Amino acid sequence: MQQKNLDSPIRVDPERRGTVTQNAVAATARGLPFMATKALEGGGVKTSLVQRVYEALLAELDDGTLRPGQRIVSSTMARRLKLSRAPVREALHVLAGRGLVELHPDRGALLRKLQRQDLAELYELAGPIVAVGVRAAAQRIREGDNARRIEAAIERIRASRDLRPRFRFYLVLNDFHYVANDIGRKAWVDFVMRSINIEYWNRMLAEAIDLDVHVPTYVHNYERLADSMLAGDGRAAEAIIIGHCEWAASLCAPSRP
Repeated sequence: MQQKNLDSPIRVDPERRGTVTQNAVAATARGLPFMATKALEGGGVKTSLVQRVYEALLAELDDGTLRPGQRIVSSTMARRLKLSRAPVREALHVLAGRGLVELHPDRGALLRKLQRQDLAELYELAGPIVAVGVRAAAQRIREGDNARRIEAAIERIRASRDLRPRFRFYLVLNDFHYVANDIGRKAWVDFVMRSINIEYWNRMLAEAIDLDVHVPTYVHNYERLADSMLAGDGRAAEAIIIGHCEWAASLCAPSRP
């Protein structure tokens, strides 16, 4: 089989993502961690083989074929993606560099397992990072249609209370921040969100946190956040999102004896 470059263009249907509005190609691009954010004519975005392997790993996680800590069989992945094993192995090395995959001489590639403490620390890290975006968005809220965009983003959160599978609720929260970062012109915040493999982290959060119990608090906190942003109060928005992330981190933290 012919080898393919890891950055070769592939058309991605925005509707397949299920986490952004159907006409928001730019937002779709921000939601894909390992790709050039270039829109293609007729819809879709330019993505890469690394992204395809990443999405295949998430799909196997979602259907139960793969679990955190299990070995990733590159030959099976290659057959699934209709590729030779070499580019798949290269992609796994890239994902290892991003912390999603662990490489062991005796066991090969493993999907990284996140413990509850890992999830809590990631939330603690995320708070000050996403605060940069929401503060900047609040400062620019009166420009153009920025207020309408935030209103639409919070409405999507309200409408997602009962989304199944549960991790999709977290993906909608991600989209709120992608919108805020775009409004605030904070592309580096997007980059850092992607660098911590946020979509994988979201799937682990959905297992660690009982959203049937805690979704109302999530929605309430984001409503308060949106209200502060719409009022142009960047400092209040910053405090609210940091407080929210500290609360969510406490839900993840392992219980003490």
